[in-house]
Amino acid sequence: MNTVEHLHQLYGYNAWANRRIVAALVEHESLRCRALLAHLLTTEQEYFERLWGRDSTGFEFWPRLSIQEIGTLASTIATRYDTLLAGATPESLDTIATYRTSDGVACENTWLELLSHVLIHSSTHRGNIMLQLREYGYEPPVIDYIIYLREKGE
Repeated sequence: MNTVEHLHQLYGYNAWANRRIVAALVEHESLRCRALLAHLLTTEQEYFERLWGRDSTGFEFWPRLSIQEIGTLASTIATRYDTLLAGATPESLDTIATYRTSDGVACENTWLELLSHVLIHSSTHRGNIMLQLREYGYEPPVIDYIIYLREKGE
């Protein structure tokens, strides 16, 4: 499996895990967990924009969204990354994205670096949500990567 195929698989997992967290928060409402998930998803959205060099100055990374808005955003973002990666090549992962951060700082990173960051950032915050759910007395959903692969039959 090459890097593009692996990233495509990881983004499939990312969307699957996000969907499971959304479903858990529909069942077990938590404002803190909802805020973390909204942050995770808006960051995924913003980094998608950064791949194309779009300005992030003043971007709101902690929006207040309903669980319905979060579910819609999760679906939209998953489709965008799926489409992007379906057309990606090993060479396109070396593309340099030039963008500005939310603080207005000029940056340059490769697509591979930005795509990797999104996955790590999202995984970190899903872990935060899982811990919060446990602390509230809820059984969080199973979102292990290996479970995703088993369910897909890979």
